[in-house]
Amino acid sequence: MDFTIEELTMNAWPSLQTLLLDGWIIRMAGGYTKRANSVNPIYSFDKNIDEKIIYCENIYRNNNLPVIYKIIECDEYKILNKRLEELNYEKIDLTSVQIYNNIKETDYNNKNITVDNVFSENWKNCFFYCNNIKDNITIDIINNMLKNIRHKIISVYKMENGVFVGCGYGVIEKGFVGLFDIVVKEEYRGKGYGKEIVETILAKANETGIKKAHLSVVINNIKAKNMYEKIGFKEIYKYWYRKKD
Repeated sequence: MDFTIEELTMNAWPSLQTLLLDGWIIRMAGGYTKRANSVNPIYSFDKNIDEKIIYCENIYRNNNLPVIYKIIECDEYKILNKRLEELNYEKIDLTSVQIYNNIKETDYNNKNITVDNVFSENWKNCFFYCNNIKDNITIDIINNMLKNIRHKIISVYKMENGVFVGCGYGVIEKGFVGLFDIVVKEEYRGKGYGKEIVETILAKANETGIKKAHLSVVINNIKAKNMYEKIGFKEIYKYWYRKKD
């Protein structure tokens, strides 16, 4: 399997600490998001599995974190997935990885949407507000993760009547724009704002010559899945997490 999208995703949502273990990438970021706090064995699969599992369990427990593996639905992961299941790792958050191969030129000139190439204070305040994030420890972790993104970004946030209603960002690398953290404040959902945010990121990427996009969406988020399908995204594979507290 080609793991290019996995590499792009890790670069676009960097952890604060990364350890390498014979082809396994061990990521930690203070527990904020499973994506940044999980083992990603994308370069090695069925060699010394039990020894590596013990090593990873010790690392995460020593850092007061649950032990989490990201498991991709492909032949390479079958043995590891089965072993984790035998060890009572819970399967959670089935997710669809999708790509869009032909970004179309569209008009994103919406006066209520702000587009930038940095994470401005307004963008971050919108992100924290829409995700109901208030504690300073989590805010500091997120700020540090955003600082670690090393590729060109497209940040977007939307306001209505002076109130933040939604935001998201894109990261450009290797001819793709990756879409991340597309969120609309709960009371403003169902108005098409999420679609506006996504299409704005895509349109801005298109201006720089980018024609392909990728994203991940949890399978049970039916509204988001339907929105991405209407835009033109197609699933290329699935993944899930195996977790042990």
